[in-house]
Amino acid sequence: MGLKHQTARLLTAVGMLANALLQPALAAEEIVFKNRQDMTWEKMLPELGADSPVYAILGVDPDTNATTLMIEFPVAMHIPKHTHEKSETHIILGGAHIFEHGGRHFDVKEHGYIYMPGKFEHEAWVPAGSKAVIILEDGWKVDWLDGGPTAKDVGKGTPGR
Repeated sequence: MGLKHQTARLLTAVGMLANALLQPALAAEEIVFKNRQDMTWEKMLPELGADSPVYAILGVDPDTNATTLMIEFPVAMHIPKHTHEKSETHIILGGAHIFEHGGRHFDVKEHGYIYMPGKFEHEAWVPAGSKAVIILEDGWKVDWLDGGPTAKDVGKGTPGR
């Protein structure tokens, strides 16, 4: 993939992110502005304590429930097979996410972008220190196929480990 094509894809991703962040604000006729210290951070898996990924909801569209969130992984983590009812978009701010679907791996590195359509069955491996913005078209909902992440998924930042 050429640099021109990569740049176009990145600009498209940034445009989608801006649209997702601003849509609720435009509907309410106000600007939404948050720095990290202004965000409310929650543990995704409280039972894992300090090993849990943390996330902050950046915005929720009141009409569609589309949710934009930021997520950070303090330790490597395997995210077991799951789907979402509608599309999921990741923009990797730091580190990487490796997605697997049907035996095919998608290694999305820092500043990379991936769009997955609804009902796309996938799992992921995320190295320690990774950060991403995720846009979930149908809200912060996950349909786990064999159960969600547990302590056995901690430390598994790449497939096969």
